[in-house]
Amino acid sequence: MIRRVFTYFKNEIKAIRNGKAFVFFVCLALASFLWFLNALEKHYTDHITVPVKYVNVPKNKDLTGILPDKLDLNVDALGYTLLRYKLRLAFSPLILDVNELSNNYLENRFLSKYSVSTIAHKEEFAKQISNEISIISVRPDSITFRVSRIIEKLVKIHPIVDLNLAKEYILQKQPVAKPESILVRGPVEILDTLTDINTLVVKQEKLSQSVFISTPLFIPSEINSDIKSVSVQIVVEQCTEARFDIPVLVINQPDSLQIKTFPSKVRISCRVGISEYNRLNSNSFKAIIDYSRRSQTLSKMAVKLEKIPDNVLYVDYSPKEVDFITERK
Repeated sequence: MIRRVFTYFKNEIKAIRNGKAFVFFVCLALASFLWFLNALEKHYTDHITVPVKYVNVPKNKDLTGILPDKLDLNVDALGYTLLRYKLRLAFSPLILDVNELSNNYLENRFLSKYSVSTIAHKEEFAKQISNEISIISVRPDSITFRVSRIIEKLVKIHPIVDLNLAKEYILQKQPVAKPESILVRGPVEILDTLTDINTLVVKQEKLSQSVFISTPLFIPSEINSDIKSVSVQIVVEQCTEARFDIPVLVINQPDSLQIKTFPSKVRISCRVGISEYNRLNSNSFKAIIDYSRRSQTLSKMAVKLEKIPDNVLYVDYSPKEVDFITERK
């Protein structure tokens, strides 16, 4: 009986203590919240970063060079305002009107650069962000707008291909793009030196038939075109082997000497597309020796192929050296 009474009072005392602790923490949390609300009613200086968007660029001109994509602002505002701003997950960009900031001077065809003080426009920036914020300083402290006159130009397309042809097949001609040229628009400084635009790499394995393959263009970010992709034509055909015996010609020989080579001809072997085979003959090649490069101690001279048609592959010839004798005329 005494034990039961003791246990009852012990549990009651423990409950009372726990209740007081709960009340204590509730009061502490309430006091902290009130202190926090009071603190938010004061002014603070803080640093914020805002993205930037440029609009209203001068007609027939384009912005060039590197422009800041954000501004770092040192601001003064109530704690409520700063807290609300920092709790936002995404911030609307500051809209910078290029013509307005440059007083329309960049519309002049001869002016290509204009610098603007950012701190001089801090009140305009503050209005876009919030009427409750005052801007103390801005970084960078200035923005330099560089513009370039926009022109149009017809530029040739250069196909980039990585081919692995099937056995006994060769290219009938070099890959070509369709269309072969496109009209592009961009700054005159860039288009003046732009000669062609590459395609992305067209890769084919064991190709045994002609194909048309659509591929995107690698267009520099500074220029624009309505055409973003082209078709690349790759024409292949079966090949065959061709052999010809052609004479060895001597160049740079003195007028007083007659040079004879042994043998007097070399044999050419090559691979050529079937469609080109009948167009090929011994006159399609030219083999020479240069008498001015002869050795004083050797009776042989190196044979060089000076003329090789563009439509043949894997050209070889024999012999690579010939004997020679000289005779006076």
